[in-house]
Amino acid sequence: MAERVVVIEDEPLVRDLVVFNLRHVGYEVDTAGTFAAGLELLKTRPDLAIVDVMFPGGDGFSLTREARDQQLNFPILMLTARSDGQSKVRGFDCGVDDYVTKPFDIPELLARVRALLRRGKGASAPAPSKLALGKFWVRFDTGHALSKDGEVSLSDKELKLVEYFSRHEDKVVSRSDILEEVWGSHVNGDRLVDGAVTRLRAMFESNPEAPTIFITVRGRGYLFKRP
Repeated sequence: MAERVVVIEDEPLVRDLVVFNLRHVGYEVDTAGTFAAGLELLKTRPDLAIVDVMFPGGDGFSLTREARDQQLNFPILMLTARSDGQSKVRGFDCGVDDYVTKPFDIPELLARVRALLRRGKGASAPAPSKLALGKFWVRFDTGHALSKDGEVSLSDKELKLVEYFSRHEDKVVSRSDILEEVWGSHVNGDRLVDGAVTRLRAMFESNPEAPTIFITVRGRGYLFKRP
């Protein structure tokens, strides 16, 4: 049975382009062009939804939040001309799983749809992960941290370290445990850990000299507390 995608977009040219290409590769597609019609369509629980930001009767942010409030947990991809950081953060904060800006590349859009559908079915690819960290949203799938003021990119080790801390929130973790998990080694690499934590503090702490997120516990290691 074909997977079903709904497209909530009031601009006919964009809607027709997206629908044509989705149907061309085998998806079943339904559409809506207003907030009310879109919400009713989301209640039918499709496999995935593609949602614009601006349409009659409301906006994509409110629509996504309403869907999540009603426990509609299928993947939602926001497709919009709004490329500013504040809009992206607002979208993720409302519950979208991916964010694509117009103008967009059709092959990339289809690839993102495929990836979200795999994750939605619980395939081997992990579900999209994001972490609210201060004024940022950290995306574990892309390695980017977004805020209304812009974005920063984390290295692979920095990203793994943030993910490790997030899985051990409010627990003291030793430098040796961090080394094993993030660097895959028990070698004496305390400086590696301390240097990486210092960089994370510079990115995410409002006052890196008096950290409240990545806290040093003397003689034991580090404590992560989400702000």
